[in-house]
Amino acid sequence: MKSVLLADDNHDIADSFAELLRGYGVPVRVVYDGADAVREASDEMPDLIILDIGMPRMDGLAACRAIRQLPYAEVVKIVALTAWGTIQDREASAEAGFDEHWTKPLNPELFAQLVFGHLGAHPDAPPVHTHSATR
Repeated sequence: MKSVLLADDNHDIADSFAELLRGYGVPVRVVYDGADAVREASDEMPDLIILDIGMPRMDGLAACRAIRQLPYAEVVKIVALTAWGTIQDREASAEAGFDEHWTKPLNPELFAQLVFGHLGAHPDAPPVHTHSATR
């Protein structure tokens, strides 16, 4: 089963999205800052990493750059999930190594659709109808 690493300093968002994915049987590791995301990715590289950008200790941009330096990181998809959605924010995330930039708020159904778009279709996952949250 493909796995996800989710990092967001908003515990409610991180925990609720993780529970949603676990409900579909997806293994999810949750951390609450960028430094812990890098540590977790270096311990075991997941198939998909979702990072908030505005996090303590190490922001998502720095975390993405650090993760991209790890072995096997070239094959992992890294997605920004952030309230920062300007053109400059999207350019900065692309420059840091993110594959996509999703802007909060993101409803749970769309979140699941987007995640399963990367992990592969899950028989019980909501169907993908839009890609409006991608860059």
